[in-house]
Amino acid sequence: MSLRLDKNSPLPLYAQLKEALSKMIEEKYKPGDLLPAEPEIEKMFGVSRVTVRQAMGALVEEGLVVKRQGKGTFVQDQKITHNLTSITSWTQEMRERGLLPKTVEMSISRMNPPKKIASMLNLKPDDTVIRIKRIRYANEEPICVMINYLKEDYVPDILESGFQEESLYEHLEKKYGIRIVKAQETVEAREASEYEAEVLHIQAWSPVLFVTRLSYLQDGSPLEVVHLTSRADRYQYQIMLHARS
Repeated sequence: MSLRLDKNSPLPLYAQLKEALSKMIEEKYKPGDLLPAEPEIEKMFGVSRVTVRQAMGALVEEGLVVKRQGKGTFVQDQKITHNLTSITSWTQEMRERGLLPKTVEMSISRMNPPKKIASMLNLKPDDTVIRIKRIRYANEEPICVMINYLKEDYVPDILESGFQEESLYEHLEKKYGIRIVKAQETVEAREASEYEAEVLHIQAWSPVLFVTRLSYLQDGSPLEVVHLTSRADRYQYQIMLHARS
């Protein structure tokens, strides 16, 4: 099947192709579907590989499709939205959106924290923390790399016993009676490291959202620092703003 574009049109070929592909996606594809490979699109529309790549790049920029390394180009799924209105665990966020959360890889260790982490947690020079690193999936798709730095005094035996719950916050509340009442989050945009790109199944140096959360107990004491690196193509943050009185 050949779908020829108008080479006499003032509209560049890649822009015509982008519009044609957008229409094709709207009519024939659903979120998550795999699109034809670039050589197939070349033959379908009678254009060069450069034109195909320009058109696909424009679709990626618009958020209509996403490229996955070694797998191809897919119609973009609806992004997972985290509402910045209350303290919730990542697990709870996924479940509330009808997604199945899953930890694929986890490690727990004791360490002397970096100076910045120690300062945020008001630690003494020789204090140690428990570091919990997890790769989190939603509906069998990798979404984020999560690292929790917990004050060891509050979770004295977690290194030996670990935890079975999908949610760390649920485990803290059930076993230790710990409840987080306040948290401060900072969201930054940056490029994925090679490791992050590998475990999140994205291309190297793809954009990611890097979140730092500092969580507090009822008495105002800091409990943990969380570093959360999420795929920018699958995750977004949302906050409701109100007009000044």
